[in-house]
Amino acid sequence: MTTPTLDRSIADLRQTLAGRVITADDPDYDQARSITLGGIDPRPAVIVRVADADDVAQAIAVARSTGLELAVRSGGHSGAGHGTTDGGLVIDVTDMKGLDIEVEGRTAWAGSGLTAGEYSAAAGEHGLATGFGDTGSVGIGGITTGGGIGYLVRKFGMTIDDLLAAEIVTADGQVLHVDADHHPDLFWAIRGGGGNFGVVTRFRFRLHDVSEFTGGLLVLPATAAIVAGFIAAATAAPDELSTICNVMPCPPLPFVAQEHHGKLVIFGLIAYAARPTPRPARSLRCAPSRHRSATWSARWRTRRSIRPRTRTTTRRPSPGTCSWTGSTTRPRP
Repeated sequence: MTTPTLDRSIADLRQTLAGRVITADDPDYDQARSITLGGIDPRPAVIVRVADADDVAQAIAVARSTGLELAVRSGGHSGAGHGTTDGGLVIDVTDMKGLDIEVEGRTAWAGSGLTAGEYSAAAGEHGLATGFGDTGSVGIGGITTGGGIGYLVRKFGMTIDDLLAAEIVTADGQVLHVDADHHPDLFWAIRGGGGNFGVVTRFRFRLHDVSEFTGGLLVLPATAAIVAGFIAAATAAPDELSTICNVMPCPPLPFVAQEHHGKLVIFGLIAYAARPTPRPARSLRCAPSRHRSATWSARWRTRRSIRPRTRTTTRRPSPGTCSWTGSTTRPRP
């Protein structure tokens, strides 16, 4: 529901904004307001697809003058629905995808509308990477201000450990450069604070040499012994190996027998940021237990290729109940 004051503000924004203003009257409104989280159907009064920091400042001014609730959307993956609002104003940074990679200095200035996959693909062309989460479609704006735990976390730390500086628009419309020496308290707050400190429009990240990377999915029955063994093996693994483990009902994966769909499993995402040692191949088979006896699956694949020329190698895990086969990628000379 709009008011005469809001209508005038929206009309003014359409005239001055470099980006776009989207309301319920626009044909792409439903697409623009969609988010990943299910079970809710918020309808913002206005969505502002900003193009730069000045657009952000104008949108904040409208929210402040009209009293509208303000939400900020990067990739739309917030599990709490923070990227949208019902009847309020959404600042959508999706179109802010500028990326300036300094290969020699191993740093990058990145627009907050980039997804983790877009950033990683561009950096990977140079054999470089910054650690984000476990899903390529997640926006770097949300995952960075939320902390950022992903496939490189044991080797290089969280995303915020590689955050060197940022451009941020505050509630009073100021555009600030923040880092360890400039507005250090604000810089501290945006490194994992989650929000309510301003709207970040650009990030400066540290890049790491990740010229070889192997990763994939391991699915195991979630018995107490296997869960404990997985945790012990992950803890004892070298820093080059990171795991993201979920205990959950097995989804209908095509490479897991249908009889196991819906049953409790370990859903392990595993990444190795180094060159693996070739070992003899084995198929994955879990030892029988009184609860179940079956062949389970591990599907290894390269999550990010660095100018790949693929050749197949095989490996054997540490002693235990399971083994797997897979492939790695090696960079071209």
